[in-house]
Amino acid sequence: MLTPLRSSLVLLLLWSFWVPASGRAEDARFEELRARASRLDSLGPFLERYLGTCKDELSRSDCEENVRVQRRGLDRGVYAAVLTEQTLDIVRVIRTPSGHRFVVTPFIDGGGIALTHGEPRRQDAEGRPIIGLLVLDGTLPHGMDELALESALRTGRLELEVVFRPEGTWRLRRKGENGFYEGVKARFLGLRLTESRTGAELASRVY
Repeated sequence: MLTPLRSSLVLLLLWSFWVPASGRAEDARFEELRARASRLDSLGPFLERYLGTCKDELSRSDCEENVRVQRRGLDRGVYAAVLTEQTLDIVRVIRTPSGHRFVVTPFIDGGGIALTHGEPRRQDAEGRPIIGLLVLDGTLPHGMDELALESALRTGRLELEVVFRPEGTWRLRRKGENGFYEGVKARFLGLRLTESRTGAELASRVY
């Protein structure tokens, strides 16, 4: 079973410092992107369908061809998924002079198959796949103060919406043990972080 990676345990390969557009303009860009995406009620079944499983030796050739055909069709699409329970595993919050910086580890466990931004090619000393981080800058919405944010973090009331385009699969042998990490590599086109109880947006970015 693939264990979700916490951002505090993943090496930082690349920081992207940028001057944010206004919150309203960024939100409008995200909404436009999301409107073009197919909504996934659950990420796991999509990843299983994309990766495909062909175990029967007698039908393996036909099965693998069917998977390739299906994958080419899925590659043409843009998809959106909302993460709830996993959000705190992959999002770290840093206070900045102008607001908050949300550092996202784009390695999402979909039930044993990972969705990643790009492809992890190496592992750290403890065998965890290394993936570059994504950054969102934001300010607290009207009506939310520092205490309310801390409460949302403490109780897990954060949701992360991911808009992505799949671009293939990857496999990485586990270091020091049998088996592989495996997943679907994608281009993350946009991210939005919200407080789940009110739906208030904390940050969004289109990449």
